[in-house]
Amino acid sequence: MSKSELFRRCDFHMHSVLSPCARQDMELSAILDICGERGIEYLGITDHITADTDTGILWQTRCELSNLHPSMKVYLGCEADVLDVGKHTVTDEMRKKLDFIAVAANHFSNPFVVRPDRHDRRAIAQHYLRMFEYACSLDFADVVVHPLYVMPGTHDPALLNLLEDHEMIEVISQAKENGVAIEISPRSLVPEQMRFRMRFLGLCKKAGVKFSIGSDAHQIEMAGMTSLVAPIIEELGIVDDDIWLPESER
Repeated sequence: MSKSELFRRCDFHMHSVLSPCARQDMELSAILDICGERGIEYLGITDHITADTDTGILWQTRCELSNLHPSMKVYLGCEADVLDVGKHTVTDEMRKKLDFIAVAANHFSNPFVVRPDRHDRRAIAQHYLRMFEYACSLDFADVVVHPLYVMPGTHDPALLNLLEDHEMIEVISQAKENGVAIEISPRSLVPEQMRFRMRFLGLCKKAGVKFSIGSDAHQIEMAGMTSLVAPIIEELGIVDDDIWLPESER
């Protein structure tokens, strides 16, 4: 089977100006224009939904999109937070009205997200895994974004190397069973996390999990830049059938 080219045409992780951490140049019209120029055919808007976010921003985006004329298919999603095992920021309205739901389980710099309560490195790594496991168990979750990724300024990335393959395989199997896709984004290319990332993504590929492709763009230069993950796609032998698309496209 030939290698994937579909990944170059997908970007399912995009923050508009309505995400507080996005730059002011991330207006929807600008996002659509540059993604069109970069050959994106499937685009997902995924603004942050944290514990204190007014979810009205989602419907504001839906309204604005209805007045634009994109060259690609655009899906309204979100990046919701796992706050703790058993607690998340997804509402019933979001479940009913959004095109897809992406979940993040590692925003430990966010004061609403429960951080590991111990300083033991193995315990911290297991906390990452438990949060990821909970995300994979959610019946409404379509994608887990930047899974088992250590955000800058939170923890030492090397601690994830303490996770054993069999521990991750158990959780990955749950993602597969629940139809939850695992994201590959340019964050996967961070050098100090690359070794672990390839081990983790290799286990996902072996388990038959689908991969969602996203730029995680917060600034216009990164919008639609999913071709950056080509080295990962090639090394793992990912083909078009491995790439996740929203339910309406399956």
